[in-house]
Amino acid sequence: MKQAGFTLVEVVLILVIVGVAILPLSLLFANASMRSGEARDATTAAQLAQAKMEEIAADKSSPARGFDYLDTANYPPENPVVAFPRFRRSVNVSADSTFDGVRFRAVNVTVSTASIPPVTLTTWFAGH
Repeated sequence: MKQAGFTLVEVVLILVIVGVAILPLSLLFANASMRSGEARDATTAAQLAQAKMEEIAADKSSPARGFDYLDTANYPPENPVVAFPRFRRSVNVSADSTFDGVRFRAVNVTVSTASIPPVTLTTWFAGH
C-alpha cells in the first residue's frame, strides 16, 4: 500500500523555489509602490500648475487687472504651496513680444517637489 504525501526532498525543493521567487516579487511590489507615490506627486504638481495658470488667465480677463497685470512680481513664489507643504510653485512672465502686430507674453508656472522633476506649464497671453 502506497502512502500519500510529500517526501522531505520535495518539501525542501518547493521551499527553495518559493524562496527564490519571493525576492523578485517583493522587489517588484516595492518598486511599484514607490512609483505610485511619484505618479501621485506628478499629478498633484500638474494640478497645482493648472490651478495657478487658471488664476493668471482670470487676472488677464479681469477688467480690474487685465493684460498689464501679468508680471512676475505680481505672482510671488509659493514655498510651500498653501495646503501642499511638500510643493513649491513659481511663476515667470516673459517680456512682451510682438507677432503680426499683436503683443503677447509667455507665462511659465513651475511646480516642484523632492520626489519628481519640476513640472512646468507654459502658455501665451495676447494683449488685445
